Amino acid sequence: MRADCRFAERRKTGAQRLSVVNLDRLFRPESIALFGLDQGPHSVGRVVATNLFRCGFDGPVMPVHPSDMAVQGVLAYASVADLPLTPDLAVIASPPEDIPPLITALGERGTRAAVVLSHAFEAAGTAEGASCRRRMLDAARPFDLRIAGPACLGIIVPARGLDASYAHARAAKGDLAFISQSGSLMTVMLDWAAARGVGFSLLASLGDMSDVDFGDMLDYLAFDGGTRAILLCIDSIANPRRFLSAARSAARLKPVIVFDVARLDVGRERRRSGARRPTRGEVNDAAFRRAGILPVDSLADLIAAAGTLGTGIRMANDRIAIIANGHGIGDVTANMVLQENGRLAELSRPTLDALDRILPARWGRRNPVNLFNDATAERYRDALGPLLADPGVDAILTVVTPTAIGDTIDAAYSIADRMVRERKPLVAVWAEESSLDDARRLFATRRLPLHDAPGPAVAALMQLVRYRRSQDMLMETPASLPEQFGRDAGRVRAVVSAALKEGREWLSEPEAKEVLAAYDLPVARAVTAATPEDAVSAAKDLGFPVSLRLQAPGETGAAVRGRDGLGDLETPEAVAVAARQTEARFRRAYVDRWFPGFTVRAQPKTIQQHELRMGMFVDADFGPVIIFGPGGDIAQVIRERALALPPLNLNLAYDLIAEAQACALLQGYGERPAADIEDIGLALVKLSQLVVEIAEIVEIDINPMLAGGDGVVVVAARIRIAATGRPADARLAIRPYPKDVEKMVFDRGGRQLLLRAIRPEDEPALRAFVRSLSPEDRRLRFFSQVKELDHRLAARMTQIDYDREMALVLFDETAEVPEMLGVMRITADPDETRAEYAGAVRSDLKGTGLGRLLMEEIIAYCRKRGISEIWGDVLAENAPMLGLVRKLGFVIRSDPEDRTVRIVSKSLD
Repeated sequence: MRADCRFAERRKTGAQRLSVVNLDRLFRPESIALFGLDQGPHSVGRVVATNLFRCGFDGPVMPVHPSDMAVQGVLAYASVADLPLTPDLAVIASPPEDIPPLITALGERGTRAAVVLSHAFEAAGTAEGASCRRRMLDAARPFDLRIAGPACLGIIVPARGLDASYAHARAAKGDLAFISQSGSLMTVMLDWAAARGVGFSLLASLGDMSDVDFGDMLDYLAFDGGTRAILLCIDSIANPRRFLSAARSAARLKPVIVFDVARLDVGRERRRSGARRPTRGEVNDAAFRRAGILPVDSLADLIAAAGTLGTGIRMANDRIAIIANGHGIGDVTANMVLQENGRLAELSRPTLDALDRILPARWGRRNPVNLFNDATAERYRDALGPLLADPGVDAILTVVTPTAIGDTIDAAYSIADRMVRERKPLVAVWAEESSLDDARRLFATRRLPLHDAPGPAVAALMQLVRYRRSQDMLMETPASLPEQFGRDAGRVRAVVSAALKEGREWLSEPEAKEVLAAYDLPVARAVTAATPEDAVSAAKDLGFPVSLRLQAPGETGAAVRGRDGLGDLETPEAVAVAARQTEARFRRAYVDRWFPGFTVRAQPKTIQQHELRMGMFVDADFGPVIIFGPGGDIAQVIRERALALPPLNLNLAYDLIAEAQACALLQGYGERPAADIEDIGLALVKLSQLVVEIAEIVEIDINPMLAGGDGVVVVAARIRIAATGRPADARLAIRPYPKDVEKMVFDRGGRQLLLRAIRPEDEPALRAFVRSLSPEDRRLRFFSQVKELDHRLAARMTQIDYDREMALVLFDETAEVPEMLGVMRITADPDETRAEYAGAVRSDLKGTGLGRLLMEEIIAYCRKRGISEIWGDVLAENAPMLGLVRKLGFVIRSDPEDRTVRIVSKSLD
């Protein structure tokens, strides 16, 4: 059974959303049992037993074998029932047919995790293998017993001496987590890391991902204190929406870097699709960027990115300054930056003046900064100062090449010591082979990235740039309803419903344009005509020139008329001739079919306009995907396009435009002036809103859309529709801002207040709200003396993804500047069964009932989401909060680990 079929089966059978439940038993077991221990010299069972026994696991490892008394000198037991204690983890290399009853026996005994190594599920035949897999999962489900695999290499946790794998090499201890479906990629990573001294907190091969998948692992590793960065090698994604939710949550806390195996098939996919439909790799990249994780091109890039991002350095922008002890190497490095679409920083006048006082007179007063080949350690140190102080420099790339004059190791110490307390990113190139190891150790102790050539260093800096952009995208949460434009969803639904009742899959072009116009997209008029005579009449009504095409939006029309039909028809006679020719071609090609008629379209002038294409298709994994790129004839030359997941706001739309190669052309060229980027961005937002709200629309192709300095206009459009019983937002991979929770409420004094979900733009209001709290209320809310929220924490509390988090806020909008009066937030566990709450009301409003109002609203929200329990930590001295939750039916108990804290909880079942 193919992997995507297995995942579809998993969703269809309603596999539980367990996420991190019992994963601690999988990766932090106290005891282990082994099954299927074939004693052949090269068997999986023998290798995994050797790995477990030799790696220093601090706990009992208990082989289970029906006939052998011992395995590799360790006493064996005949069955699960004979084990002297309950194993936390079972490592299983048994035949598929033996595994379901074995899982049942283990679950009844109390085991809660298993690694299933067997690759024989497929060898057993598709139907039989699928049956074994279902029975295995059914056996595990009553016990919440978690399964890694089957068909996996296993798991390794070096710090715990756990090697439950049949890998050929040992892993060193470190703080990188590596997760892959493929066992072979895990072995490649082990070899690569061993040669470079790279260590890991955890390695796992997930195989078929029948249970534990990438989303589960992201949830687990996000809060693993031993993991600094998470590296993923992905073949396919079992539950895309949950994966993105987990990725967005994890990426807020630590770098998540992904190598997508689908990238390797891009060329083949493009050849197969004729470049019409984006490839799997392109769609995945768009999803990864939106989730705030960094896609890379290879396993080597995966580790390199971890080494750079894992240092904790971040770039505020993309302006790079270069210093080098040589003019030539500096220019070579600068050219590499430009080739990677990076920007060289423009040095400020104060910086140039400061460098004049430090460097020889002929240094050039430019970026890259030439220190000359006689550069001393002091010159490196002193030159860094002005660049670090320059607000127009976002990162520094320093290059050290061999010299017979200065001591390069002294330069290394000088650079490293100067950067210890600096937050501005620095990446170093060390081109002297004889001292490279010493320099590498020195920079590693300072957590500074160092490379042995300019190429990898430039790539590392550009990874930082791309990571910053992905983090910016992560923080963007578009509204579910627009504020920049009006729209008429009812008008669209009427058009779509009428077409569906007629059994049609495609809207006519006039219908498609009516749909787009209902969402405030400017369209060129189009009308239908049944005969050549009607076409001439329509053309006269529209005004010349016009274009004419067969009224057949699907492939039938394309086969007869070409994609765009006949254009530049400037007289009634030209329209009549074109119509008769089109009808004749149709009747020759489709003798027995009813002639569908024509679409006659007003044709705007294109000389001063840019031709663009935008649209939407529904991806099997991530749902609707917005596409943008060049349109019209230029699309035959520039085939690149950019993709994004809806919903979009203007910032995300601008990012999408910047990703496309067409963006450079929009700045103007030849006779075409620059286009209005804001109008193009707003058009993308309108298209996104249409996609978010109308579930029956499954494909949109707008080509061309003309864009100039005075706006945009849709010239041609095709829309495909399909009936559905799902709400529109159910197909989105990213949950939009929940407009539906907004409502007006009243306080005890009758004042009308707005209750809504928090938004990213509420950061100033939230910071002002926290400042308004009394010192005592701030201590009760944050369990410490917090004077105010810094930008990073405030952004984290306002920029939420609404999937696992919700923050309800109360605003008094009658004030000159709307004021936040209270906030109540919940953070759900990854399995969405429990949610922790926290909140506060303004100190001068305590006792007015706003706290109870917010608590009741957040409880109602949790019930609506299907959360079964809400809980929180409350300081024992916080009598008002304890009194409130007692009235609301919460159970209050002491925290066994902290007598000053009470744990309060309420069942919502």
